[in-house]
Amino acid sequence: MKKLILLLAFESLICGSICSQNIRNTLGLRMGYDAQEISYQLPLVRTIRLELTLGANTYGHNQAGKLCRGVGLNGLFQWVNDLPFLSTGLKWYLGVGANVLDHGSVSRGLYGTGIMGQLGVEYIFNSPWQLSLDYRPGWYWLPGAGNIYRMSWNAPCVSLRHQL
Repeated sequence: MKKLILLLAFESLICGSICSQNIRNTLGLRMGYDAQEISYQLPLVRTIRLELTLGANTYGHNQAGKLCRGVGLNGLFQWVNDLPFLSTGLKWYLGVGANVLDHGSVSRGLYGTGIMGQLGVEYIFNSPWQLSLDYRPGWYWLPGAGNIYRMSWNAPCVSLRHQL
């Protein structure tokens, strides 16, 4: 019984400290030369969040030199850290994730998968807005492009999100 009471007290303490943080969901746009996405961030704990994006992406070129574009659903776990010595509200993050994509520009109705990393910085204003700059390279398998694996060094993207 003592262990159960101690466990419940510890759980209440952890939940209280997590809920007291100003952690909020965000919704916005992530735009760059080769990505136009709707972005949703869901905080899991104080320093870890999940980012889900849906949108048009560029995945490199096929053997014929044609640009491979498609619609992708991406999910990334991000580890977020403060940069208080530069400015309050400034953070950097590192992420890893996977995606599912329809690369219809190569062949109709074919799907691919991929894994990706992400590195970025963000600034949370004193209003409900957040601005970020990130870089997201990925490694994709595109079956319709000759069952090839492709590394994509996507261009940096800028995101503007509203805290919900």
